[in-house]
Amino acid sequence: MPTTPVRVNHQADEPQERAPTPAQAGDESARLQRELNLRNCALDAASTHFMIIDVRGPLWCMVYANRAIARTHGYETAELIGRSPSMLAPFEENKEAFERISAAVRDGKSISADLQARRKDGSLFRVGMFLAPIRDDTDHSAYYVGIGADITAKLEQERLQRELQERLYSEMQERERMLIELRLAQKLESVGRLAAGIAHEINTPIQYVSDSVSFLQSAQSDLDGLLGAYRSAMQQVTNEESAREALAVLKSREQGLDLEFLWTEVPKAFARTLEGIERVASIVRAMKEFAHPDAAEQSAADLNHAIDTTLTVAHNEYKYSAQIEKQYGELPEVTCNVGELNQVFLNLIVNAAHAITESGKGIDSGRITIVTNSAGAQVTVSIADNGCGIPKNHLEKIFDPFFTTKPVGRGTGQGLAIARSIVVEKHAGSLEVDSTVGEGTVFTLRLPIAGRAVAAK
Repeated sequence: MPTTPVRVNHQADEPQERAPTPAQAGDESARLQRELNLRNCALDAASTHFMIIDVRGPLWCMVYANRAIARTHGYETAELIGRSPSMLAPFEENKEAFERISAAVRDGKSISADLQARRKDGSLFRVGMFLAPIRDDTDHSAYYVGIGADITAKLEQERLQRELQERLYSEMQERERMLIELRLAQKLESVGRLAAGIAHEINTPIQYVSDSVSFLQSAQSDLDGLLGAYRSAMQQVTNEESAREALAVLKSREQGLDLEFLWTEVPKAFARTLEGIERVASIVRAMKEFAHPDAAEQSAADLNHAIDTTLTVAHNEYKYSAQIEKQYGELPEVTCNVGELNQVFLNLIVNAAHAITESGKGIDSGRITIVTNSAGAQVTVSIADNGCGIPKNHLEKIFDPFFTTKPVGRGTGQGLAIARSIVVEKHAGSLEVDSTVGEGTVFTLRLPIAGRAVAAK
């Protein structure tokens, strides 16, 4: 902030009717000396650096320096009077700052500067200095007052704070990178675990596609033979006897082919083939959607469709242990990263299937119920099972990394930890669990419809 220039009044006193007596002049001189001493004591008591510089001529010199500036630089006050300010802040260390200060002095302006200072013993430190002109009644600036302080500790604190902030930012980036890699590894682990089941899911429709195509190939060969017989008979028909013989041959060929069976089964074979191809295509589409690389930005997605995709991919995980009951509500499109949410749905569905298996239930009695609905600015997805349930002493730990109650080789303890990270940290939602031992478990997932950015406001 600009400092109001100090003015020195050189105006002659108004003419007095009577000149002061020597005694009066002595009293006035003593009073002024006391005031000067009081000012010097006050300035010497201050911890702030204070100096007055004579800026007339090419060589500047200090005409006053308080005790604080002398002590900080390792000098006695008397050693500074009449000396150049450059003995405290060497010119070679502060060329750019001195150029700015010289320009300000030429223009009679105030200026702030950060200077490299030197002590008497040669050690260096940093000072912050504010310089302002002292003006007389003619608005001339013959002197400048400098006010400053040792800012070495402050700069070091700022440096340490910057380093701490950079380290924290670097650690946050590293943590985010590790979370991304962990989620990717968990997804790849899931894809690997599902690979055998997906292969089996594809193998079944492929098998009856293969059987149907083999049948159609055989039927086509038989029909080609019958067509050849028809053509041969047409060439032989020249009289009634030849016609009777040709018709007998054709009838015999038709009976041998079981033509009625072919007329019935060929269309069915085509239907089975198309159905098998569609089933394979749906599995491939689901797998492609599930394994699609996660996008950096969130986008609108149909969560009901996302759950169906996950159910298709994970079919082999639950088809022998539970039936799926879907109670889908009408959902708006949710701004999210659907690839990450597919991973959450997969973890919850597979865990539900394992819990049902551990409870001893099978396909006839095992149930996984998936309910979706929307209310206000949120959508809710609940995935419930009637499996073995989770003990109360484990409920607070199930979202901790590497915690698992599954046998070695069946669970890594990462699924629920990653699911919670995706829902809470990546999507500003919530993931809650309610469980009763022997009755089952319900996981309830809530997500903001408008996405993470809006939910964070």
